[in-house]
Amino acid sequence: MLLCEGLNKKMILTDIHCHNAPQDGRRFILNCGLSVPSGVQYASVGIHPWHISNDWERDMRIVEAAAALPTVKAIGECGIDFAKSSATADVQETVLHRHITLSESAGKPLVLHIVKGQEIVMRMRKELRPLQPWIVHGFRGKPEQARQYIAAGFFLSFGKRFNTEALLATPLDRIFLESDEETAPQIEHYTRVADILSLSIEELAMQIESNCSIFGF
Repeated sequence: MLLCEGLNKKMILTDIHCHNAPQDGRRFILNCGLSVPSGVQYASVGIHPWHISNDWERDMRIVEAAAALPTVKAIGECGIDFAKSSATADVQETVLHRHITLSESAGKPLVLHIVKGQEIVMRMRKELRPLQPWIVHGFRGKPEQARQYIAAGFFLSFGKRFNTEALLATPLDRIFLESDEETAPQIEHYTRVADILSLSIEELAMQIESNCSIFGF
């Protein structure tokens, strides 16, 4: 629980994707890579497309073991990146398929990193028809892209940099907020987004708290 300056009550401000454990009292899901360090309350595990090695099957077995931990609330980040990943398209898709299978078997949402790979991810979702929620993390796309993801059933998570019109095009019940690698206080991010959406910070916090039910909090 985070007591926000200038407010009369405590609110839960959730950061669903971060790479460094924040110290401002927010509730956060730490992206841990292959395994979960001791002391982490909420975590996600997965192979980032930048980090797909030649021995990715061994790495995947480590992720699969970690996914059974109650502290692990999501699978990922994983996905498709045709800008920076050195892995081939076929390998990236195979690794993503393993993560999707794990998400379904573990009953935990999938956190996706997608760069120039939207068509592949959309196709896989249509073919596989997953039951678990899929979240596009760090979404920076345009409104039309946001609408396409929403129509296909995705959630969108917005970090510091995003397209304002895309945020406005996203239904409130499909929005998450994240810091990724940013270190600014979470209240600043909530304040900015709430202002754009013409909501109070309390209203935004309550909506995202409701959305977080997919993580089993």
